[in-house]
Amino acid sequence: MIRRKANTNDFLDIFGMPAKSKRVLMDIIGHGISTVADIAARLNMPKSSVYDAITPLLDQSLINEYSDDHGKSFGISDPEQLTRANEEKLQNMKNAQISLLDFIGKNHPKDIVSRPKIKFYSGILGIKQAFRDMPWQKDLKEAYMVWPTKNMIDMDEEFFKWHGGQRFQYGVFIYVIENHTDRSIQHGTKHEWLKNNKKNLVSVRYLPKGTDSKMSFWLYGNKCLFASGGSEKIAFTVHSKEFAAMMKLLWESLWEKSKS
Repeated sequence: MIRRKANTNDFLDIFGMPAKSKRVLMDIIGHGISTVADIAARLNMPKSSVYDAITPLLDQSLINEYSDDHGKSFGISDPEQLTRANEEKLQNMKNAQISLLDFIGKNHPKDIVSRPKIKFYSGILGIKQAFRDMPWQKDLKEAYMVWPTKNMIDMDEEFFKWHGGQRFQYGVFIYVIENHTDRSIQHGTKHEWLKNNKKNLVSVRYLPKGTDSKMSFWLYGNKCLFASGGSEKIAFTVHSKEFAAMMKLLWESLWEKSKS
């Protein structure tokens, strides 16, 4: 990786230095100790703007103020002063970051959603990406699905076998509502990884006959994933606590009406 050489602007950006202050500082660096009138003339800037630009530079100890019989002038701080001042600021920033992260960790609910998010995908590759974008988590031990099994595994059985297998790392148990027409999968020997048993960490029920679905649904924490197992081949995810709570109610209603 090619590293870009750091420059003065990088440093000033880190400390949030205004654009006018940058111009004044670069002028003082180039011309040495200067009065406000000198700086204003060279930069074609009103004196009032120069005074405004100088204040942050003094606050950050980047320049010093000098007074003599001719009035005030400003020059660059010596290297030792700059080093001391900015080492202290950097340490204060680091301490503030540690304190903030500690406060967030102790007071921020893990399941809160600051801003609902919706993302759309298209095609089989898009559907698989949607599943990758909702990874299994160690702090979420249950998931809920409506799963048109045959339609989905016909897309790419190896992918869904791999994706489903990832949840065993965290011991995630899934409750699955499958189509009535997918019952035959449970009786065969070809798809052992889909079988309804404790070894697979899965409990399966079936929709009533005649109510098969081609749209899959996966509810995990505050995230919902919808994917078309039919001809449309689209998917979208919704990250929203309130939406997830509503979808859980709908899923529970289907679960109650489905047969084990």
